[in-house]
Amino acid sequence: MTVLSSSELAEILDQKLRVTPEDLSSCLAEPPVTAETAIGSVEYSERGEGPVVLVSHGGPGGYDQGLVIGELFRKSGFRVIAPSRPGYLGSSVELGRTAEEQGDFMYALLEALNIEDVISVGVSGGGPAASQLAIRHPDRVRGLLSIDAISMHYTKVAEISHLEEWVYLSSPGQWLMGFFFKHFPAQVIKEFLQTESTLDGHAIGLRVKEIMGDENKFAFVSAMMETMCSRFGERKVGAKNDITMGAAIERLPLSSVQCPFLIVHGRQDNDVPPRDAEYAHKEVPGSQLLWIEEASHIGFWTSADALAAQRFVLDWAKHI
Repeated sequence: MTVLSSSELAEILDQKLRVTPEDLSSCLAEPPVTAETAIGSVEYSERGEGPVVLVSHGGPGGYDQGLVIGELFRKSGFRVIAPSRPGYLGSSVELGRTAEEQGDFMYALLEALNIEDVISVGVSGGGPAASQLAIRHPDRVRGLLSIDAISMHYTKVAEISHLEEWVYLSSPGQWLMGFFFKHFPAQVIKEFLQTESTLDGHAIGLRVKEIMGDENKFAFVSAMMETMCSRFGERKVGAKNDITMGAAIERLPLSSVQCPFLIVHGRQDNDVPPRDAEYAHKEVPGSQLLWIEEASHIGFWTSADALAAQRFVLDWAKHI
C-alpha cells in the first residue's frame, strides 16, 4: 500500500482550476430540484458536464454545501451531483437514519437519474454514506474518495464543551456564529481552528493570516459558513442524526470496498481524527493515503498544501 505526503507534491493547480469567489457564489445561487426515487423524494442540485462526481456533504450541510465542495471537480470537467442527505433541507430524515440506509439513499438517487457509475466523494460526516454506497452497490462506484471522513466510532460531540455544542448544534448558536463571522471573520476562523484542529497557537495564527490573505480560501470558508448557518432550522435534524449515526458506527466494513480508494486527511484534524484515515487505509489493500501536513478538518481547502493536494486528487479522479 502506498502512503503519500502532500509535502512531496510540488505541482500547483493551474489558475484556471482555482475555485474563485465568483464560482462559489454561483454554487450558492444554484436552486435545488427534487427527484422522485424508489424510497421517496430526494432533494439535490447539480452543476457541470462530464463523468459524475456524487458528493456526500458533511454536517451541518445540504445540497448547497455539496456544490461548494464539488466545485473543484466541476471546473475540471466533471458533472457534480449534490443531494441533501437525510434530515437536511428538503430530504426527509426517514430516508436514511443509518449509514447503510444512507448508502441506499444515494443508490436510489442514481437509479432515478439513470446514472450508471460515479466517483463517490464523502466529506466528514458524509463519509459513511459515500462508503456504504461503494460497499452495498459496487457496480455503481468506480472510485471512492474520502476527505477527512468518518470511518469509525464518532466521539467528537462527547468531547466538546456545552458552549461549543450550543454554538454548533442550535439555531441561535449558528445564527450567532454567522453574525460574528460577518463582522469578525478572523476571530471566528481562529476559534473554529482551535476546535477543529490540534494545531498550536502559532500555527493557528499563521493559518488565519493565510486564509484572510487569500481571497479564494476565504471565499471557501465563507461559503461553508453559509451552508452551515443559513437556514439551520432546516439542517438541524440531519446534523443530530449524523451524530447518532456516527456514534452507532464501530468500524465501517471497508474491507468490502472493491474500487480505487483515495483517503485524504489532515494530520492535525481534531474533528475526525487521523485514526479514521489510518483504519480506512489498512482495511483496503491498494488504497492510497494522502496526508496533508499542518492541516485542520478543512485543510484540503485551506492548508498551505491545499492546492497541491487538490491537484493530486484531480489527477487521481481523471485516471481511475
